[in-house]
Amino acid sequence: MLKVQHTIVSPDAVLNVIQRHYSAIGASHCELLELGCNDNYRIIGKRKDYAFRLCRLDWWPEQALDEELRFLDFMRRHKLNVCKPVRAAEKQRHIKVKTPEGTRYGVLFDFIQGRHLGYNFGPHNKNLVHLGEFAAQMHIVTDTIKNPIQRWTIGFDNVVKQFLENAPVVLGHREKDLAYLAKLAAQLEDTIFDQPDNAFDFGMCHGDFHLHNVMLQPDGELAIFDFDWCGYSWRAYDLATIWWSLTRYKNTNKTWPAFLRGYTRHRALSKQEQGFLPWFVIFRHFEYLNFQLSMRKHIGTAWLSDDYYDFHLKFFKQWTKQHMNKKSKSAGDK
Repeated sequence: MLKVQHTIVSPDAVLNVIQRHYSAIGASHCELLELGCNDNYRIIGKRKDYAFRLCRLDWWPEQALDEELRFLDFMRRHKLNVCKPVRAAEKQRHIKVKTPEGTRYGVLFDFIQGRHLGYNFGPHNKNLVHLGEFAAQMHIVTDTIKNPIQRWTIGFDNVVKQFLENAPVVLGHREKDLAYLAKLAAQLEDTIFDQPDNAFDFGMCHGDFHLHNVMLQPDGELAIFDFDWCGYSWRAYDLATIWWSLTRYKNTNKTWPAFLRGYTRHRALSKQEQGFLPWFVIFRHFEYLNFQLSMRKHIGTAWLSDDYYDFHLKFFKQWTKQHMNKKSKSAGDK
């Protein structure tokens, strides 16, 4: 028998697993929703629907996964509308599923009804204002955790440096572009990462706080999900991720200020933090490229083409030209 790297478990088999470990929900049907970092299924229960995340083998250590779920439980106790993990029959936060490639971990969540926020910003961008308020409340609440969540740190070495070390695999034939990225990374490091420890607010973050991870529910409320990447970083990183994702939808001249207006209603941003936010967008884009590059062992390399990197290099160059003021440039050139 050939060695298996990743199996796609059939919905019928997943349904059997759910019925065995979550008998109280009365599951009667399962369908595959999407494949990505994890495999996601929709479960039809007796009274409501659920989402089941089946993690890739060795995606996160078991303790790190359990800490993510503890983080969600903590936020829900503080009335934040985030995805709700469902305990299994023996009250554990996650279950173990045996697959041909090894033991994988699975988590059941209440299914969030609605649609992705996307273009649905509402009149006068009110939904983005509410999203900014949510982000501020999330950061405020997470500062009150007595037993710190044990998760990774999103920093320069495991984002930017790691990408630069691995980029020659796909960009080895583009020496000028590699040199450009290395220079930009050095400016980023000098500008942000050489600042004093207290220059920017630091703490638990969503880690992947973009518009696709926000649901607009039928009652008009916002719900946040996919905390798979949560960890410690500068709070400006969460904010910059929203700004970064807004650039993919429409002109940000009004949408980004609407989000910031909501955030600063509840949590102040220093002038320094606001001034350096464009550099955190650069940091976020490096993180995105690093993540995509790391996925090549899971989903292949064909899509990491010259066209793909042409697009992302264009983003870097346009963004720095448009948003990096003289003060930030001089700090990056020291």
